Amino acid sequence: MTRSASCVCGQLSVNVTGEPERVNMCNCSACQRRSGSAFQIGAWFRDERVTAINGERRVYKRLAAEGRSVDLYFCPTCGVSVYARADLRPGWTLLHGGCFADPDFPKPTHLLFTRNRYKWVQLPPAENIFDGPANS
Repeated sequence: MTRSASCVCGQLSVNVTGEPERVNMCNCSACQRRSGSAFQIGAWFRDERVTAINGERRVYKRLAAEGRSVDLYFCPTCGVSVYARADLRPGWTLLHGGCFADPDFPKPTHLLFTRNRYKWVQLPPAENIFDGPANS
């Protein structure tokens, strides 16, 4: 199976093969701000399963926990962040779930920073839950 994630204007796209090995639903304030939503869905794929990255992109380097960084790759035309790479997980690419625009996309397996969730968000059942520190 091949999946494609793209920005809203279609200029930047990423193709991957297979299913994601992990799907996060992150409720931290950085992901809320980055996505412009109450949470962000992130799908982790090993780099060897990323078959193509097409289009012009810019990168924003964000400092994460414990001095590590996250590189967010976004379209310079429409501004949508399509994928990321993190110091914490070398050899992996995180694609933003909404960029697949696929209602059959796998549900989250990991709920992150649930302490920071908007109180009206109903968390789905998941295998792994990390509350995280307050105000993350």
